[in-house]
Amino acid sequence: MPAIRTFIALPASSDVQQQMAVVQSELKATQADVKWELQDKFHITLKFLGGVELSNIESLSSTLAGMGKQFPAFEITYNSLGAFPNLHNPRVIWLGTKSNQVVLDLQSSIEQVCSDFGFQKEEHAFHPHITFGRVKGTRNLARLTETIKTITFEPMQSRCSELLLMKSDLRPSGSIYTILKSFPLQP
Repeated sequence: MPAIRTFIALPASSDVQQQMAVVQSELKATQADVKWELQDKFHITLKFLGGVELSNIESLSSTLAGMGKQFPAFEITYNSLGAFPNLHNPRVIWLGTKSNQVVLDLQSSIEQVCSDFGFQKEEHAFHPHITFGRVKGTRNLARLTETIKTITFEPMQSRCSELLLMKSDLRPSGSIYTILKSFPLQP
């Protein structure tokens, strides 16, 4: 049976996605060589799982549903721009969040649960963010990094009330995301 490429995510509300797209458009104006993500794909990845067998998706879903009942819905504030690994060598352009202990605790619990299912633990520290784009070349890169340093925007706040188990289909035109399951957090 083929494995399904999956990840666990926190969605951003559609109104906040629209606000994010305005910020992203200022970055796009630099005409840097970046593959920009579409607005409807803006989310925080809590755990990338890779290929998962269908039988494991059902048992993992059951565990995630139980986990959702243990965590309250919460507000998250998006307030910073940056790049991985850094602005001197940007590969991924992101919109980051204000420190939020609920997000960190939720991600840590998901990391542990996934480890129990046999998924490898992430080596890097978790940094909650929305991926805006991936750098493909050096064209106008200095202009892009300068814009990241100087751009200003009002912090954006979004209510997180669910976890999503997402499917990612890779296509030549880019990935397509589909919600496999949604797990409500405590109201």
